[in-house]
Amino acid sequence: MKSFVKYLPLLVLLNWPLAQNVFGQMLPPERINKTTRMLFVLDGSGSMMAKLGNETRWDIAKRTLIRLVDSLRDVPRLEVALRVYGHQSPSRMKNCKDSKLEVAFGPTSHDLIIQRLKTIKPQGETPIAYSLEQSINDFPTGATTRNVIVMITDGLESCNGDPCAISVGLQKKGIFLRPFIIGLGGERNWGDAFSCMGRYFDARSPGEFAGCLGEVMKQSLCKTTVSVELLDDDKQTREKDVNVSFINTVTRQSMYDLVHYRDGKGRTDTISIDAILTYDLMVYTLPMVVKKNVEIIGGRHNVIRIETPRGKLLISQKSYTDYSKELKALVRETGKPKTILAQQVAEPHDLLVGSYDAQVLTMPRTYFSNIKIEQGKTTTIVVPQPGMLTVLNKIEGFGSLYVLEEEGEEWIYNFPEQSIGRLNMALQPGSYKFVFRSKDAPASSYTKSFKFTITSGQTQSIDVFKLR
Repeated sequence: MKSFVKYLPLLVLLNWPLAQNVFGQMLPPERINKTTRMLFVLDGSGSMMAKLGNETRWDIAKRTLIRLVDSLRDVPRLEVALRVYGHQSPSRMKNCKDSKLEVAFGPTSHDLIIQRLKTIKPQGETPIAYSLEQSINDFPTGATTRNVIVMITDGLESCNGDPCAISVGLQKKGIFLRPFIIGLGGERNWGDAFSCMGRYFDARSPGEFAGCLGEVMKQSLCKTTVSVELLDDDKQTREKDVNVSFINTVTRQSMYDLVHYRDGKGRTDTISIDAILTYDLMVYTLPMVVKKNVEIIGGRHNVIRIETPRGKLLISQKSYTDYSKELKALVRETGKPKTILAQQVAEPHDLLVGSYDAQVLTMPRTYFSNIKIEQGKTTTIVVPQPGMLTVLNKIEGFGSLYVLEEEGEEWIYNFPEQSIGRLNMALQPGSYKFVFRSKDAPASSYTKSFKFTITSGQTQSIDVFKLR
C-alpha cells in the first residue's frame, strides 16, 4: 500500500475518487475475481516531440504515465504492459511496422515500464492499425480476464491502415474490451476519426491529459452501479417486472439480463456494471423499447430513465372454447406490418400505451383497428359469440366453405377429402355457402352448394348426402 499512498496526490489530480474506501470502490462483486490486464499503447512517432505548452508532448505523456503506473502497483487483480509504436525507425524510413511490445504483463512490469519510458525517443510513423493488430499476442491466452487497451496518440493513422475495422474486429473476437483513446494535443475533429475505435478523450493541455487518464482509470477500475427507471405517462417510476438486457453495442452479446424490480416503496434496485462498454438497453415490453448507445460513467451511480407506459388489452368472447384449438389474436401496432403478439383470448396482456390492430383467429377471422391502450387501464374488445356448424358426411369428396358479405364472397375453409362422418366447427355469426363435389362424380357440373346462416349460440346442420 505504500506506493499507492505515496502517489495519492496524483490520483487527486486525476480526479479519481479513490482517496476514501479505495479497494471497496473497485470492480463489482460479481467481477472482483476477474483480473484486469491493461495494455498502454503509446505513440512514439516524431510528432510527439512537438511542444504542448512549455513541454513536448512526449515529456508530458512520459511523466504522467510513469506516475500513474507507479501508483497502480497495489491495485488488486490489475496487470499492466506497454506497447510503443513509431520509436524504432526515423520518419524518413516510412516504417509502418514500427511497433513493439516493450514490456509484457508480469509481476515486475511496473518497474520495467517506468525504466523503459525513460529511454525511449520518439522519431517515426504512426501505425495505429498495425499496433492494434499486434496487440492480439500481447494478452496471454487461456485466462478469463478483462483486457483493456489505453492508447495515447498525438496523430491519426499514417500508414494507410484501418484502425476502426481492426478495433471492431478484435472486440468482436473478445481480444479486448472497447479501447480508450486519448488524443494528446490533436485536432478538435479527431473525435470523429477515433470514436469508431473506442471511447475517445481529447486532451489539449497537460492538466487535461492527466484528467483524461483519471477518467480512464475510473471507467476501468472503479466500482460502477446503475439503476434503470421505467417511467409511465406521468414520468413516474411505476412500471416494473419487465425483462431488461444490456447489449454490448459492438459484439451484440447480452452482458446483463435482468427482470426489473421495484420494492414496496417504489424504489428501483441498484446493480453493478462494467463501465468500459457501451450498451444498447433493451426493455422487453410489447412492443420492445430500445435505448441505444448508453454511456456509463465509471466510479459513480448512473440512473437510466426510459419511458415504458403500459396498459392492458383484453379480448373477450363468450363461448370462445367452442373453437377446437386455443383461440388467439395476432396483435400489431397500427400502421406496422410486424406481429408483436399472439394473444390468448380471455387473457389480458400488457402493451405499451398506443394504438393497435388485432386479428382474432376465429372462423372467419375478426378484425379490430385502432385499439387505444391507455396508461394503467384495461381496454376490452368483445368478439361476437360463435355459433356451431355440424356437417354430416359419409361420402369422400371435396367440400369448401365461403363467407358471404356485402362486398362479395370469400373462401375460408376446405374440408377433408375423406368421409368425416360428423364434424362440428365453430363459426362467427353471418351468412355462408357450403360447396361440395363427391370424389366419384363424373364431372364438375355435379357440384352442389348450400347457403345458410350462423347465429350466436345456435347450431346449423348440413347433411351432405341430401345435397346430392
